[in-house]
Amino acid sequence: MKVHNFILAMFSGAAGCVSSVQVQADTLRWVCKYEAMASPSGVQQENFKLEFALDTLTKRAVLIGNAGVSDVAVFNGEQAITFQERLVTGAIQTTSISHTDGRSVHSRHSILSGSFVPSQYYGACK
Repeated sequence: MKVHNFILAMFSGAAGCVSSVQVQADTLRWVCKYEAMASPSGVQQENFKLEFALDTLTKRAVLIGNAGVSDVAVFNGEQAITFQERLVTGAIQTTSISHTDGRSVHSRHSILSGSFVPSQYYGACK
């Protein structure tokens, strides 16, 4: 019984020492517009848009695109931030955004019916 009372006293004292700390997360957003696309068939004009959101507290990011919302991995380097989407096919899509001026490259390594359908988009993000 003494041990039980001691443990209760410890938790009661510890609870009184806990202060309420308010933590606030920010969401960083990038809206990317791509005007050119290169593929094995050549270069063409494009009107393509992607959006990324990054929670600064959890460090989780999502891609908001024409196919809905997808979780993406984030790598923030010295000169750019890169978002990586891993597809169920095993292919990967990456988007790199320059810290300096927002220029961006979005690369798709898509696989359809067992064949690669690569493409690379060029544009900028704000």
